[in-house]
Amino acid sequence: MSAHAISDHVIRTARAALSTAARNAHGLKSTAYSALLASLLYEQLDKELRCVQAEEVHKQNILAKAIDCCRQAAGSSVGDAVNVLRAVLELLETGVPPQINVTPQERRAHLRVIQGSLSSPSKAVVSSSKAQLREIG
Repeated sequence: MSAHAISDHVIRTARAALSTAARNAHGLKSTAYSALLASLLYEQLDKELRCVQAEEVHKQNILAKAIDCCRQAAGSSVGDAVNVLRAVLELLETGVPPQINVTPQERRAHLRVIQGSLSSPSKAVVSSSKAQLREIG
């Protein structure tokens, strides 16, 4: 069992759901079937979450994130459901949320400037969307 102690049964259920969803994506391509798989995993995660002790905050957070992902997978297309279930399995196995669909530019630190009433007549601001320096005054 891993350091964050997600039960082996839940991890096996996640692996089975991912495997079956992947086969479905290559064969039947049934969105309803993928939603059913995500729903079954959701139920197992919910049972596990109800058994977690109050002081096991990290485990609660992992399970809550996985449950949210299952909700997302249930409403997704077949291909997206497979990707989401893969992310759920990775989260359960490692305890770290995967960086899915994050571009290298989104990984960079963002500079946000909150305009206030400072006494200087003009302030330089960096726009994160265009990465240009402009004057506000």
